[in-house]
Amino acid sequence: MKTSHSSWTYIFIAHMKRDFLTNSRSLIDLISIIGFMLLIILLFPLGIGPDKEKLGIVSNAIIWIGLIIAILPSLEKILQKDYESGWLDQIATTDVPLEIVLLSKSISYWLIVLIPTILSSPLFAILLSMELKYLPWLILSMSIGGLGISLIGLNGSALILGAKRGNILLPILIIPLMIPISIFGVGINEAVKIGESPFGNLFLLMALTLIYLVISPFISALLVRIAIGR
Repeated sequence: MKTSHSSWTYIFIAHMKRDFLTNSRSLIDLISIIGFMLLIILLFPLGIGPDKEKLGIVSNAIIWIGLIIAILPSLEKILQKDYESGWLDQIATTDVPLEIVLLSKSISYWLIVLIPTILSSPLFAILLSMELKYLPWLILSMSIGGLGISLIGLNGSALILGAKRGNILLPILIIPLMIPISIFGVGINEAVKIGESPFGNLFLLMALTLIYLVISPFISALLVRIAIGR
């Protein structure tokens, strides 16, 4: 049993290293996501106006919305390249647990793409006139929720493998699943703003992310096997 667990750990780490090496060679996706999110956030002050009080009220929600919209185009690519190259077919026919491989890809996406984007949030907060004392809670909530979003994105990417119009279907399929995460994430900062405890929303956000952490790799593995078998 110990040997099996150690081998799974080795497989998980090995595939994470592969994803890091593959994605670190091209930073275009990360730069485009941060740039796209910046453009989204800049549009809100233009629409609402320069009123700092109004921007301060909605700034937390705007950053969450900007993050979700900005990463949608990149979620399709989590599995698409490996599917088109036949790499997923090879993994699926070996003794390597596909669930472990897919979990490693989701964690890699979270660390490589989402965390750097989330760490850019001080810039977005300044543009939206958010008080900087709320930033630690924003970064914490977005980091935890970002993992849940990455796991949902993995399911969506697996679901549209081989689809001709997957880029159109993906937002329709996964945005409803991301709404609870954004609600609890926004609720954390809103509770801090009005002087209430944020831990209720924080624990709910953590619980929701843990649920996705458990079930997402199995759902994604099932969807990948269906796509390969077509």
